[in-house]
Amino acid sequence: MRSFRAALALRTAGAVLALTLLLGVVSVFALRTLLYRQLDRTLVHLAEVEAQAGAAHTSSEFTFHEGVLLTATAGPSAELTRYAQLWTSDGAPLLRSRNLPADLFLPAGAVAAARDGRVVWDTHRWQGQRLRCVVYPLQLVGAAHGMHLLQVAAPLAPLERTLRDFILLGLALTLVAGGAAFGVGWRIAGAALLPTAEITAQAEAIREGTPAPSITAHADMDEFARLVQVLNAMLGRLDQASAIQRRFTADASHELRGPLTALRGGLDLALKRDRTPEEYRLTLARCREEVIRLTRLATDLLTLARSEAGLTPPDTAEVDLRLIADQMAERRRAVAGARGVTITVSGPPAALRGDPALLERVVGNLLDNAVRHSPEGGTVGITLTAGETVTLTVRDQGPGIPPGDQAQIFSRFFRGETRQREDAGTGLGLAIAKTAAEAHGGRLEFVGNDPGAVFRLVLPAGLRPS
Repeated sequence: MRSFRAALALRTAGAVLALTLLLGVVSVFALRTLLYRQLDRTLVHLAEVEAQAGAAHTSSEFTFHEGVLLTATAGPSAELTRYAQLWTSDGAPLLRSRNLPADLFLPAGAVAAARDGRVVWDTHRWQGQRLRCVVYPLQLVGAAHGMHLLQVAAPLAPLERTLRDFILLGLALTLVAGGAAFGVGWRIAGAALLPTAEITAQAEAIREGTPAPSITAHADMDEFARLVQVLNAMLGRLDQASAIQRRFTADASHELRGPLTALRGGLDLALKRDRTPEEYRLTLARCREEVIRLTRLATDLLTLARSEAGLTPPDTAEVDLRLIADQMAERRRAVAGARGVTITVSGPPAALRGDPALLERVVGNLLDNAVRHSPEGGTVGITLTAGETVTLTVRDQGPGIPPGDQAQIFSRFFRGETRQREDAGTGLGLAIAKTAAEAHGGRLEFVGNDPGAVFRLVLPAGLRPS
């Protein structure tokens, strides 16, 4: 794994190195330009001085000022040596300074340009050293030597040595700056990451069961407030999910314990002594009822678990919710008739795409609750509407849901005042129906009491691709 601190320090050092190198390159070019410009000024000044002195003579004789700058000497002053030579307009040598062991090199192009009265600059190699020279036409200062050319040159070794020393110094400073930038970047990154380390330490210290887990480190800093808020929100959701899981486990254990205890008690009672065939049949019938109850509870738990795991709807197909409502109503008319309850279905066909078995479970659960809570002689009405969404409304004429229970009706195992009734079911019907509706991209909502409970199932309409 990469270290963010090291990466930030390296990037800081890299940025400083790049900037320093860029400034160094610009500085080298600027210094070279300045040094060449200064040397050129010196050479043209010497050429003008010698040309003015030679122009004062009326004869063709020409003499140089053999001073310090035109004398080859040993030691540091040798770097200041300047050479001078007089040429004819045809490029033939006439006179050279005493520090010249041989004639200088005169470029042909310079001769032609100087004839036109132009000052010419040139850089070339002569006797193993690089020279910078100026070719100055004497016609610029007088007619006595009007067709003569004066060449003044200087070695470039001192200038190049100065540039080389400057480049070496710049590279050394660049390396020092890069190292210093890495150190500074390392310290800054460490200081910047300190809050994250403290936030991480607080998060790691939170264990399951910690009351109201939250992170408080650096929650008041603008840069980390959002991170702390997101982490605390996540911890809140995890704590809520953990509480729901614990409650679900406790409720499931309690619900399973009842039928298992009844089943075991009935079997133990039957085995205590010999029974008549009628008593054995009665015991087996009661055990069968408890097994059916266990099967229904296990099926509900499995359906709910699959829904929460995102495994529903497993299969989708074109379905007509009106047809499903008719089928569910027909299957329950016998039970409803025994209670003196009438089931009616109204509304147009409502096409949508979904899992037929799961939608049957949703409508069936709503109908079972409505029939169970309807009084004798009451009516359970199912109404469908179709448009941009498909809506199925189920209403009964029972006592309705008490205000204190309305907030929990979709909770698992919640049965309110019906908990003690034998036909109250598992308490998972509405929870499964709500989860299934959401898995289809819809919703299940409790509308209110009118006077009995009214539930509305809303699903997306149309035949969407699976």
